Amino acid sequence: MRAAAWSDTGSDTPPGAWVVRDETLGAFVVSGYDEAARVLREPGWSSDPRRIAGRSLAVPPGVLLFLDPPDHTRLRRLLSPAFTPRAVGRLRPRVAAIVDTVLSGLFADADEADLMAEAAYLVPLAVIAELLDVGAEGARVFREHTPGLVRMLEAVPTAEDVERGAEASQEVMMFLLPLLVERRRAPGGDFVGALAATDGLSLEELLATCVLLLAAGHETTANLIGNGASALLRDRAQIERLHADPARAVEELLRAEPPVRLAGRVALTDHELGGVRVPAGSRVVVRIDAANRDPRRFADPGRLDLSREPLPHLAFGGGHHYCLGAALARLEAAETLTRLFGRFPDLAPAAPEPRRRTSTTFNGWATLPVRARRSSA
Repeated sequence: MRAAAWSDTGSDTPPGAWVVRDETLGAFVVSGYDEAARVLREPGWSSDPRRIAGRSLAVPPGVLLFLDPPDHTRLRRLLSPAFTPRAVGRLRPRVAAIVDTVLSGLFADADEADLMAEAAYLVPLAVIAELLDVGAEGARVFREHTPGLVRMLEAVPTAEDVERGAEASQEVMMFLLPLLVERRRAPGGDFVGALAATDGLSLEELLATCVLLLAAGHETTANLIGNGASALLRDRAQIERLHADPARAVEELLRAEPPVRLAGRVALTDHELGGVRVPAGSRVVVRIDAANRDPRRFADPGRLDLSREPLPHLAFGGGHHYCLGAALARLEAAETLTRLFGRFPDLAPAAPEPRRRTSTTFNGWATLPVRARRSSA
């Protein structure tokens, strides 16, 4: 169990305490929107945990999330065309078909189900398995090793987190290596073929990108779906607004219930942030959940309103590390949530207190029991 010096919602942050030093974490905790946006968007901050003063951590090589410019800039430029909203939009029919298949089995044998295990995690897993063209065996490998992979994405990683993440990364890479070597020889016209055929992308970088897509894309999207479903079950009046404008609804769910709670950075130079001096080499933890509820930025920030006029939020980070798969996560969430509540309009919680996922970084449910009448749709 990891100790955490913050609440789940960030609503307990005292006004004005937007940057504080937390000695337990050995980090500066940033909770205000403007201050968080500066850390995420401005130069002078690193995403490489090896730069933390006084710490020695090994991270998998070539992972975009841990790279700084110019390496990050080069790799991001190569990968971006495959993840633009237009490119992702072409996947909508396949994502919709995957969602329908998953939902068809949700209550096939019982009137109760765990929405996380039986839908929220299955949809992005199936989408990624199809994008990478790995078949049923690949989906099994991915499902087995994803829990280890996501440990390397903790904003405050322990040595064990990094070790387990590296082990899982190695297993997935060994599985993917022969498939990707073959796709580089004969790319084809699909998503992974386009990645494999990208000029200037080394095999090591291609492998690392696939691992990151699996780890970050799978966990983030599953949490977004689970958080969105849970919020709508608590406030059913919002479901009509979801169906009226799914894209706007997903933006509000991202703001109010972000799938990633924290982002870690390292100060490369001395900074003054919210009136607090942050020396070079300091670890900084950005509280995305609190920044997205900063009353200086969002009116009545604790209220969920799926018709709210969207303002830029930080659920997918910001700056050059803005989530590469954001458009895909939005698409999967919109398709899953609208089809879920369309197919099961009587969906209801099956437990008063679902169990939260244990993580410093990810904001989601470990389980989310729901019930509904069986449907033949």
